[in-house]
Amino acid sequence: MHRGKDYYNILGVNRGSSADEIKKAYRNQARKYHPDINPGDKKAEETFKDVQQAYEILSDPEKKKAYDMFGEAGIRGGPGGGQPGQWTGNFGGFGENINFDPSGFSGFSSFEDIFGEIFGTRSGRRHRPSRAPTKGRDFEYQIEVDFNTAIKGGTRDIKIAREYNRKNYSTETISVKIPAGIDNNTKIRVAGKGETEISSGKRGDLYLKVKVTPHPIFKRMKNNIFLDFPVTLFEAAIGSSVEVPTIDSTASLKIPAGIQTGTKLRLKGKGVLNPKTRERGDLYVNVIVTMPQNLSEDDKKKFEELSKSIKYNPRTKIEKFIR
Repeated sequence: MHRGKDYYNILGVNRGSSADEIKKAYRNQARKYHPDINPGDKKAEETFKDVQQAYEILSDPEKKKAYDMFGEAGIRGGPGGGQPGQWTGNFGGFGENINFDPSGFSGFSSFEDIFGEIFGTRSGRRHRPSRAPTKGRDFEYQIEVDFNTAIKGGTRDIKIAREYNRKNYSTETISVKIPAGIDNNTKIRVAGKGETEISSGKRGDLYLKVKVTPHPIFKRMKNNIFLDFPVTLFEAAIGSSVEVPTIDSTASLKIPAGIQTGTKLRLKGKGVLNPKTRERGDLYVNVIVTMPQNLSEDDKKKFEELSKSIKYNPRTKIEKFIR
């Protein structure tokens, strides 16, 4: 009996192969012989038709059952069955009539259709794949930026090492603009400085993850700056006006008389410029009252006399708990 085309052989599977194995084999063969990959190759085009036909039969349990029993003749339903170019038949109770039109393969499904059908994501529409060139892989590097540059912005020259084969590397120096107001873990995108895609020549992007170097006296929290600022006992007692450093220069700050350690004074608009809202944060000055050290005997006597003349008790609230 003439069995016609060997669909198992076309897909490269055996008769005992599972549905998943048949699906995987179809995917591999479709990728290999697809007309989009082999433009103008008539032989590949014919093979692709056979691959489509083979999968159409072997992926359907009833068609596969009929094919296993009667070969290609079972699928055709015998001589003269159906219209020319169309296979039809009832296979002795094995299922309903099957109408299989091989001319449908002349349009050639796109890759999206092939793999969408395999993985259950097909939308039902056939379309040609996009010809837009794919770009290369993106790179990510970490760079360290000093506190002042992170706040005010600037330019940094960095060297990027690129692998051009498995053993050798080349370096490229890139000048990168640092936007004002960036903070830790901010990512800066440098377009077209990633890996090059060999097939299209289009490069991916470079992403620089920023780490900001801590400042000796300033601490940053979002767009606000915090500063521990020492004042003398006398400045705290009688009040004064002092100059405090800011991220720009200096600013005058009034110390109220009788201020206590830990009091925070705000200098509005002396913080970091927000790059999105263009508004500035504030500078918070944490006052620390300091005591003089290494007093002479004469200084100690003056303080003793002062303590007798100024009557105040800072422990009034807690003395009732002292027994």
